[in-house]
Amino acid sequence: MTTPATPPAPIWPRLERRASESGSARAIADAATARLARLQSITAALSNTVTQDAVAHSVLREAIVALECDAGAVVVTVEGQQRLVLLREAGSLDPLMRSFENEQPAWSPGPYAEAVEKGMATYLESFEEMLMRYPAFRNANRMESRSAWIFLPLAIEGRAVGALAFGFANPRKFTFLDRNFADTVSRYCAQALDRVRLRVAAAAAVAEAGEARMMAEHANNAKTLFLSAMSHELRTPLNAISGYTEILELGVHGPVTSEQATDLGRIKRATAYLLRLINDVLTVARLEGARPLVLVSIAVSPALTEVDGLCTLQAKEKGITLTVTPPETDIHVAADTERFQQILLNLITNAIKFTKSGGTVKVVCAAEGEMVRLRVTDTGVGVRPADVDRVFEPFVQIDRHLTSATQQGVGLGLSISRELARAMHGDLTLQSMEGVGSAFTLTLPLASADSLTKPSL
Repeated sequence: MTTPATPPAPIWPRLERRASESGSARAIADAATARLARLQSITAALSNTVTQDAVAHSVLREAIVALECDAGAVVVTVEGQQRLVLLREAGSLDPLMRSFENEQPAWSPGPYAEAVEKGMATYLESFEEMLMRYPAFRNANRMESRSAWIFLPLAIEGRAVGALAFGFANPRKFTFLDRNFADTVSRYCAQALDRVRLRVAAAAAVAEAGEARMMAEHANNAKTLFLSAMSHELRTPLNAISGYTEILELGVHGPVTSEQATDLGRIKRATAYLLRLINDVLTVARLEGARPLVLVSIAVSPALTEVDGLCTLQAKEKGITLTVTPPETDIHVAADTERFQQILLNLITNAIKFTKSGGTVKVVCAAEGEMVRLRVTDTGVGVRPADVDRVFEPFVQIDRHLTSATQQGVGLGLSISRELARAMHGDLTLQSMEGVGSAFTLTLPLASADSLTKPSL
């Protein structure tokens, strides 16, 4: 006996179910594609924003369309204050979305507090869910309220800087795509707001620095003009004092006794001392607001010969042997003529000043590679190791007790000399041993087409 075959299951219901599943998958894919396009639009818009308001406008414009909501708001924290302010809104905000304007009770803090203080994202799918979560809003008018909400923190490196809110007219079951899209938008918005903040802060810092630099330049120019004017005004009467003192010494107005000659000599020395101080101050003024250095090719041998002639008498008066040895070969340095001589004179006279009678001061020169080294050595008092760097500081004088009052300056000579040397792409260094002597080395580049100042066109 044959068993009857089981009738096949109806095929149409299966086909309809598969068609439905295929349509749902296609709808989800289309929705995901549309969301991706919105994210790309947001990214493109945010890349060109220069203000926080423009950031909020771009985010709300694209996100409201993508999420199909009816209202949106971007609120931000106020630095140094415990409150939120509205940056931009779109649509009509209901009481819940405006709750940032009022302080909420501790037992029901509200969605903005949860977003900013706790970094929580809140998805409310119905009016009833909102009341259950935030009982402080139990008196809210349903007709004036939305029916679903999203509240998202705007966080940068774990620190909330605001919140992003969306409101929906009807209850909404938020899908994975909805939540993922909203979270991504909030992250993009926070990053863009932070970029704008940093850009504004940087611009403000640059403007503040420019203003401070301008004020400093004005103050420095005023100081330079004052020092220059005062130095010239002080030198004029001092030159007159010196001139009349020499006239009295010559006996033009009658014979001069030995006691009077001694007093006149003191006046001349004091006048010369004051002139040295004034010249140092005037040099500083010139360095700070001065003409630019003009680097030319200078033959070292003639320059050393001229400096030797200027310092020989001072060395003889103190009983010091001054030996200036010119280089064996013809050497040219790239330097400013006036400043080069000023440094050499300062180094040699300084060595003579701190060397006792019977001592020696030697000047030698040699080329080493692309640099020229001029060394001034003495058998003077030397400098303690702790003071080697300090001798180059402005207004610092080491061992003032070793020189007479009329030989002392204001401690600018070596500082000025090093600054000048460095301005000419060289340097000035010191090697010294207390009680033995000192060696100052002036380093300057050899004259070449690259090291000289180019003539202006």
